[in-house]
Amino acid sequence: MKGKRGERPAAGAPADETPAPDTAVKDEAAPGGVTTPAAAPAAASPADATISYLPERIVKETIRHKYTIPELAELADKMGRAAAQVYAIERQKSEQAAHYGAELKAANLAHGDLVERFNQKYEMRDVECRIVYDRPEPGYKAYVRTDNGESIREVPMTDAEKQRAFVFDAGDGKPQ
Repeated sequence: MKGKRGERPAAGAPADETPAPDTAVKDEAAPGGVTTPAAAPAAASPADATISYLPERIVKETIRHKYTIPELAELADKMGRAAAQVYAIERQKSEQAAHYGAELKAANLAHGDLVERFNQKYEMRDVECRIVYDRPEPGYKAYVRTDNGESIREVPMTDAEKQRAFVFDAGDGKPQ
């Protein structure tokens, strides 16, 4: 075939090539000069003619497929297993979320306490102290830490404490 793509020689036009034995032969009687195998008889009608100069191709087409009952049953089983897996994962997530939520709350409380202590630069602690009367002078009492002996504060003694300081002995060795 000579010429541009899609051009076909007119019916009755001489063929440019001579067919070799056992090769395709142009059928001049067929419309458009359809090529047929040399050993095969010419096509009886244009509908029976095949275009042999185009290679056969296999292509895939997307079509609608209606599921059968067994296919639907298999899908239902898979769907049930998938739903069970989703629920199990959600349950584990909620359990873990509760666990991590509690841990996060505890960590936030500890952090908040440390921030407050850092910002205040001190904290109040309970320490053991002993009371020493008449220190630093008579009529006062001092609160002295037992761990290091440091005096925390000195305050005046109450009247009752001043009276207690006087112990009268009746001679029997017991205070009265």
